[in-house]
Amino acid sequence: MSNSSCTTLIVTPGASADGKMRVAHSCDDALADHRIVYVPAQDWPEGAKRPVYPCGICEKALPQWNAYIIPRFYIPGRPDAYADSLGQTLPTMPIGEIPQVRHTYAYLDGNYGIMNEVGLMFGECTSTAKNLCPPEPGKRLFYSAELARVALERCAKAEEAVELMGELLVEYGYYGTGETLLVADANDAWVMEMAPADEGVSGLWCARRVPDGEFFVEANLLRIRELDIHSPDYKMCSRLRAEVERNPSYDWTADRSVGEYHHPYYSLRRVWRAMDLVAPSKKFPAKAEGFLTKQYPFSVKPDRPIELEQLFGIYRDHLEGTEFDLTKGAAAGPWGNPNHPRPTDEEKKRGAWERPISMTDTGYAYICEAGGICWMAMGRPAEVPFVPLAVSQLPAEFSHGSPRTYDPEGCAWWRYNLVSQISELRYCDMIQEISKAQQMAEGRARLALERHEDTPEQLNALAKRTLVEWKELFEHLMVTYNQGYYNTEDEFSQRKDCNPAFLEAVGFLEGPTKY
Repeated sequence: MSNSSCTTLIVTPGASADGKMRVAHSCDDALADHRIVYVPAQDWPEGAKRPVYPCGICEKALPQWNAYIIPRFYIPGRPDAYADSLGQTLPTMPIGEIPQVRHTYAYLDGNYGIMNEVGLMFGECTSTAKNLCPPEPGKRLFYSAELARVALERCAKAEEAVELMGELLVEYGYYGTGETLLVADANDAWVMEMAPADEGVSGLWCARRVPDGEFFVEANLLRIRELDIHSPDYKMCSRLRAEVERNPSYDWTADRSVGEYHHPYYSLRRVWRAMDLVAPSKKFPAKAEGFLTKQYPFSVKPDRPIELEQLFGIYRDHLEGTEFDLTKGAAAGPWGNPNHPRPTDEEKKRGAWERPISMTDTGYAYICEAGGICWMAMGRPAEVPFVPLAVSQLPAEFSHGSPRTYDPEGCAWWRYNLVSQISELRYCDMIQEISKAQQMAEGRARLALERHEDTPEQLNALAKRTLVEWKELFEHLMVTYNQGYYNTEDEFSQRKDCNPAFLEAVGFLEGPTKY
């Protein structure tokens, strides 16, 4: 199954400082297809069929349908970036089809669906499940990514979208892993979780509404527990409803999940951290009793209304200031670098790194907000600015390119990735300069939105301006920190002290300082 492992959250209007619903997602996808694609609205003839495409992001490669990680789709003739093959020679083939509707909405698409023109918003994360199934025509047509795309094409309201996806999942079958989709409109938010059925056909799903005034986070571990068949705040497939009627204490996560995604605390550390950042007064414990713990509630009321900038900070977090701080200690190297590569299967047998919200290989992250704005970070949010985009034709740099082909001029991900990569050479110093640039770009964008300078053309111009600034920032960092020195106009080749924990760990203090 895919190595994708994301963090996703909801801020309801009553928990938000400006009263806006927000849905956020980080696609931690290990060098997958990072393009953000605008899929235009379209009218369809009566009797048309909607192809259902297989998702390489789930299985890594489905060569029988020409579906891979890169490109996520190659569909010649499409009026969007999916007509770009990125070097693939054969078009992606549908695994099946469903009846088409007469009109489909425009939407933004990534490895998973993002947001449509009428304000429906999605987040996603993958979770473990007991029964993993591949796609199969006639039995299992849908993965969560295609479910979300169909919902974005057809739905304006979150509850409507949940019900539609549930119907499709049961009728046409579900394949892949355990999955969570966060679904929200301006006033209503739902957490929908799904998993393959044990017999390998159809699928199982349930959903729970997030109460207004609360904050929700999920990180690769199912979060819905007991199901209330009498409450309008719960929805589920008929098979789960029957199960709950037989056993009122039925626990969805206990029944379907096999635990944390890669290792203990891979998921729950992020749940704890996000909840602790928005509600520190609750004093949630950092250490859990097991993956089925109930120490962390389904959702939490924040101590104070959550600002947009606070969400930026959550997605940039490396557990700073806690006992798990990845910028400290010998593992952070001489310059406090918090980024560690994913461990190999052999390394996992011997140990693990802490798993922060800001992951080393985040492909992109976004925060959708009611009103039609998607704040997009093309790369690791810790070193990348969030820029506001509309559900419209995007700057070409956001919709083209591949991590397999170096292209800092034509691909936004490469432009931002250059800064992320160089920052690891002297992180503790460079991140201060990067943070200032982020604050400047994001502050300028906030001001533009407050002035209602929010047409697609105006937002695209802001996004392109930030790309220019990040090119200049990369060049500045190259000169300022060249060969490990700190260089200014007044003085080149200045030296700075290294991380003391690193010096001690690598034997520097026992070095040859005397005969």
